[in-house]
Amino acid sequence: VRAEARARDGVSGEWHDVGSLGALERDGRVLASVGGREVGVLLDPVGDRLVAVRNRCPHQGGPLCAGVVSERIRGRPGTYDLERQSVLRCPWHGWEFDVESGICRDDPRMRVAVYPVKVDNGRVLVKA
Repeated sequence: VRAEARARDGVSGEWHDVGSLGALERDGRVLASVGGREVGVLLDPVGDRLVAVRNRCPHQGGPLCAGVVSERIRGRPGTYDLERQSVLRCPWHGWEFDVESGICRDDPRMRVAVYPVKVDNGRVLVKA
């Protein structure tokens, strides 16, 4: 699993330890309080990396990180265009969010907070 720190919309806080990489690989995700917010760190099987996302769907407040990370597939009858971008689908109403930018694929005006994540000595760290 590849983990990398990425700058996000003014995120300039401290790194918070949210658990071991082994536990995250076993369970597929971990939820933690980071900077006063509930954040989920998930395995992105499409990009073979870790992603950190606020665990609240901006649509109706659903537990976003209980959703599925998958590849976005778009197409019209008889054709398919496979996008190499991963999306996190809210379990309540199916809204999809790009795990890199946090932008909603169905309504670009909606966005979820995403955070830098990295692994250091087997520990998963989120910056907030």
